[in-house]
Amino acid sequence: MRVLTRAAAAALATTSVLAALTLPAAPALADSVRDDSWHVKALELAELHKITQGEGVTVAVVDSGVDPTHPDLRGNVLPGVDLYDDDAKGRVDRIGHGTGVASLIAGHGHGTGGRDGILGVAPKAKILPVTIKKEGNAPIAPTALAAGISWAVDAGADVINVSLSSSFNDELNQAVERAYQSNVVVVASAGNDDDILVGNPAAHPGCIGVNGVDRKGVISKAASVPGTLDLRVDIAAPGQDMVVAVPGGRYRTTTGSSTSSAVVSGAMALIKAEYPDLSAYQLFLRLMETAEDAGEPGHDEYYGWGALDLREALTGEPDGRASRTASTGRPEVDDPLAAARAAGSDGPDIEEIVIVVLVWAVILGILAGIVIAIVRLRRRSRRRRAGAIAPENALATSGAPGPPAPDAPSEQLPASTPTDDGVWRRPSG
Repeated sequence: MRVLTRAAAAALATTSVLAALTLPAAPALADSVRDDSWHVKALELAELHKITQGEGVTVAVVDSGVDPTHPDLRGNVLPGVDLYDDDAKGRVDRIGHGTGVASLIAGHGHGTGGRDGILGVAPKAKILPVTIKKEGNAPIAPTALAAGISWAVDAGADVINVSLSSSFNDELNQAVERAYQSNVVVVASAGNDDDILVGNPAAHPGCIGVNGVDRKGVISKAASVPGTLDLRVDIAAPGQDMVVAVPGGRYRTTTGSSTSSAVVSGAMALIKAEYPDLSAYQLFLRLMETAEDAGEPGHDEYYGWGALDLREALTGEPDGRASRTASTGRPEVDDPLAAARAAGSDGPDIEEIVIVVLVWAVILGILAGIVIAIVRLRRRSRRRRAGAIAPENALATSGAPGPPAPDAPSEQLPASTPTDDGVWRRPSG
C-alpha cells in the first residue's frame, strides 16, 4: 500500500486532465431520479436484469473515491485504496465524481423493491474504489493512473473503469497492457470537448475508449471530437443529462464521457457475468460486434463501432465486423494487444508498410543529397580560399600546382544539387 502511494504521488506534477462531469447548479430531486434516468429504458435494464445483474463481477473505479453510505450503493462498495489516506481505503469521495460513476455502474436503488434512486447497469456487481484524485488536485499524473490500474489488477478486479483522461506515458501504457494480459478489461472515457488533453488511457490499444450520446442516440454536445490530440473511440453510450448519485445521499444531473464510460463498464460487467469464460479479447469483440452501427458504416470516428446495444451484447451473436476489419483507426500492434483494438486483424497492412518504407527512403535520399552538396561546396570554398591566400612564388618553389588559369573552367556542381544549406521541409498539404 505504502509503496503504491509513494510511487503514484511522486509524479503528480505531470500534466493531465480530468474527464470532468459537467455539474448543474442544483441537484435533482430524489423522487424524480428514476423517472429522469433515461438510460434505464434506453438500455432495457428491467428486462435484461432478468438475465444477469452482474453477480460475481468486481468493477474497479479509478477515480476520486466512492461514498459507500449512499443508499443506492450501500453494500456494493468493497474496501479499496486511497493514494492520500491509507485509512480511507477508497471509501471517501472528496469531490463527488467517483460516487456518480459508481452509481451508474452498480447502483441498486433503494426503497420498496429498489424502485427509487439510481439503477445502475450492473446492480449486483461490486465496486472496488481506487482513489487517485482529490479536491484541489486538478492535474492527474498518468503515473498515478498507472498505479491505480495496477493495484486494481492485483486486487482481483474483472473490469476497470477510468472516467479520466491523462497524457501519454509509458508507465500508463504498461499498466493497461498488463491488465489486458491478465484478462482484465479497462474501459476509459474519451474525454470532453473542453478538455485540453484527452485520449489516455482511452487511446491505448488494450483499452475500450467510450464517447457519449444523448437520449436520441446523437453524439453528445459535450463529447470529444475527432482530431483532438490522440482521441480514439471504440463505442458510444448514454452520456448526456445523466442523473448520478453524489455523497450524502444526494443526486445531480451531469453530462460527459465520464458517465458513458461508466455505462459501458456496467455493460461489460453484465457480459462478464453471463460469459465468465471469455478472454478480454472475446469480451471486446462481443461488445463491439453487437453494437448498433451508427455514423459512417463500420468504424466511425465519433461512434467507434457503434452505439451500445446491451440486449444484443447479452443475447446476440457477434457479427464479425470488428474481426474482419484490419483498420480501426488504431495503431497496429502485435498480438495480443492487436486483438484489443485492431480486433482480430491478420497483422499490419503490407501496402502501408511499403509506403512508409518508400517515404523514408525518399527522405533519407534527399537528406543524403543535401549532405553531399554541402561537403562539395565546402571543399570548393576551401580551394578558392587557398588559391587567394598562397603567393604564386611559394607555390612555384614548392612544386605544388598553382591555381587554375583565369580562363580555365571551374568545377561545376550537378544542376539538380542544391547550392544552399537550407534544411528539407515537408511539403505543405
